[in-house]
Amino acid sequence: MRQKYLKYIIGIFSFSLFCWGVLSFTQFHENISNSLEGIHYILFLKTRSSGFTGSSAIKRGDIVSIQGYEPNYVGKKPFAKRVLGLPGDLILKAKNTVAIVPKTRVSKTLIPKDPMSKAAVSMASESVTLPLLEKTSQGKPLTPLSAGFVPEGYVFVAGDNLNSFDSRYEEFGLVPMEKIWGKAVFTW
Repeated sequence: MRQKYLKYIIGIFSFSLFCWGVLSFTQFHENISNSLEGIHYILFLKTRSSGFTGSSAIKRGDIVSIQGYEPNYVGKKPFAKRVLGLPGDLILKAKNTVAIVPKTRVSKTLIPKDPMSKAAVSMASESVTLPLLEKTSQGKPLTPLSAGFVPEGYVFVAGDNLNSFDSRYEEFGLVPMEKIWGKAVFTW
C-alpha cells in the first residue's frame, strides 16, 4: 500500500516539476500588431540573458521576445521582432533607407563617409535595406537611427511589415540584449 502511494507522490511531483519548467521557460504570444507578417502565434523559449552562447545564442533572423524595454511612443510592453543586426554590424543611412551590413562584409577601416558613395552602395547591396517612414501610424514624427556600428550588448530589430515601429528609428532604438527574454522556437 505504501509503495502505491509513493508512486502517486513521485508521479505528481514529476508532473508538477515538468509544468513548472514549461511555465518558467516558455511563453506563448499572439502577434496582434501584425509586425511579423504571416505569423499569428509564437512560442518562445527563454534564453540565458548573459552571453547568449551555444544553442540559445541569438542569431540574425531569429524572432525574439523583448520585455522590460520602453521605447518612446509605446511605453513598456512586450514586443516580438526579428533580429537583423548583431554587435559589430554596420548601420548605413541614405535619404529614405537604412541598411544593415553584417560585420563579416565590412572592414572598420573602410567605412564609407558618403552614404551614396560607390563603396556604400556596394555594401548596401550585400545587406538588409529597409525603407524609412516620416511618421508613426498615429502621426508622431520618426527620427531615423544614426549611422554607425551596432555596439556590443545590443541588437538591431525590425518587423517584417515595412510600417513596423522598430530599430530603424531613434524613438525605438537598438535593443539591449538583457531585454531579450527569449527566442521563437515555433510560429504559426
